Amino acid sequence: MILSPLSRPRWINRHYIRFNSIEEIPEEVFSRISENLKDKHPDRPAISICVIGYNEEKLILSCLSSLSEQKSDLPIEIIVSNNNSSDRMQELIDRVGAKSVIEKRQGVGWARQAALELAKGEYILNADADVIYPPTWADEFVKGLNKPGVAAVFSVDSYIPDAKRGRISLAGYEFLRDVSLYLRSFKRPELNVGAGSFGFRREHGLQIGWRTHIKRGEDGAMAYALKQFGKISFLHNSRAQVWSTTRSLEQTHKSLGSLVLTRLRKESGRIKAYFVPEKNGYKDRDSNLIKKPD
Repeated sequence: MILSPLSRPRWINRHYIRFNSIEEIPEEVFSRISENLKDKHPDRPAISICVIGYNEEKLILSCLSSLSEQKSDLPIEIIVSNNNSSDRMQELIDRVGAKSVIEKRQGVGWARQAALELAKGEYILNADADVIYPPTWADEFVKGLNKPGVAAVFSVDSYIPDAKRGRISLAGYEFLRDVSLYLRSFKRPELNVGAGSFGFRREHGLQIGWRTHIKRGEDGAMAYALKQFGKISFLHNSRAQVWSTTRSLEQTHKSLGSLVLTRLRKESGRIKAYFVPEKNGYKDRDSNLIKKPD
């Protein structure tokens, strides 16, 4: 386990693209990303980076900017699965020349499955449109997948500081989070996996398939099923660590201190389960099921 950085890495600045309207974006930004993506359309990719997004016009360029600069000796393709967005996200995807698919069926599972079925690479690296990736991310994931007995790999995110929260306080929150993730990674790694930074082999992913009838938890379900092929490896190093906005924290409407206390109470109540593997699978809650139209 590594300690979260106390400052935002400088490499993020290049990709941290913010604007009020698309018309404000400098042409240089589109040209740079488009030029970098030209070699991300190989006929025979080894790595397929599958990005999903829904109404992410404000963030998709930052994500694609970072992914367009992945450094690897292996050929990489990038696929964006647009989950029926109603904003201008697709316009931005097309403008930089990224390969994409529009998945009309609403749900993250449907979006991920559409990208998986389109992918050609041996290695599937799953990404989210609201995340920024270091240039070493893809190679670190492939290295992890090539270790003996490993079926899948994942890493976690750090938060980009905002006007309300600085990096030092965010790093403290991340440290407490990462302690629980590290302990849980030995017996129940599937509970740690977030599909915004999650990789596995294409043949295994196609054999299992993403769960499409649930609102969330498709990542953990995939990870749990992949354990039949080997272990789930937690890549806790800076070369695999990704960065996201504090949007998920904002959605809770709680202060950072309240979030820390909530996590401590929750994790202390289930710490024994960290060391006992789940053998019978996880049951779906009715509230998490996607209702089929009548």
